[in-house]
Parts: sequence; structure tokens; C-alpha cells
Amino acid sequence: MRLLIVEDDPLIGPAMKAVLQNAGHEVIGPLKNAAKAVRLAGRERPDLALIDYNLAGGENGASLARTLKEQHGIPSLMVTGYEHRGDEARDVALGCLRKPFRPEALTGAVTTAEELQSGLRPTDVPPALQLFKTAA
Repeated sequence: MRLLIVEDDPLIGPAMKAVLQNAGHEVIGPLKNAAKAVRLAGRERPDLALIDYNLAGGENGASLARTLKEQHGIPSLMVTGYEHRGDEARDVALGCLRKPFRPEALTGAVTTAEELQSGLRPTDVPPALQLFKTAA
């Protein structure tokens, strides 16, 4: 799966990238700001974006998720350590992965998103992942 990571934390973004690449995914990023993410997403066409809710410069990850979906048809998973923040993207994101999470929760969240996008009912949803959208 081709993934876009938008995460401004200098430790978390690269760690996510390493975990996902080791799981066999192609990873774009991590990127730190929304404008760059939108430009790169339009060119690279990822299958899924993993977006931190609070980005550098006060940018809002939910707004970015909405832009990626509306302009490029790219679904997203929100990633946040703030309990209430991910819910603000409920109308546009597939779900929210709560920080801190273990590597297997990250790879499991991506697998769950892939199953949802394929119209399947997810087989094993990680406890750290709150789903907003479900398969029909």
C-alpha cells in the first residue's frame, strides 16, 4: 500500500515510516505541513494518508484530511494523542489511531483501512484504533 505520513514530531514521523516500510508499504514523507502534503499527494497519489491532528504552525490535520479527500479522493486515518481531537474529523476520516501506539497497532490500523477501502469488514481492529467508517 502507498502511504502518506503527515506528522511534525521529529521522532514519531520517522518511526512510523520505518515501521510501515518494514511491513512492506511504500511511504511518502513524513511531511510536516499541510500545503506540502496536498501538493505531494496530488503528484504521488497515495492510497491512504496518516495525519497528525496538530501540525506545525497550528495547522489542523482534520482540515488537511478533508482537503485530501475532496481534491484527490485520498482517504485518511487521523493520528493523535488528544482524546477529543480525532473525533473532529469523523465526517471525513476512516478513523483515529490514538498515541502512544505500538508498532503492531500502526500496521494493524493500515490493514484495517485497506480492508475498509476494499469494502470488507475489518478482521482485527487494533484497540488503539477508533473507527469512524465501516464497511457496508
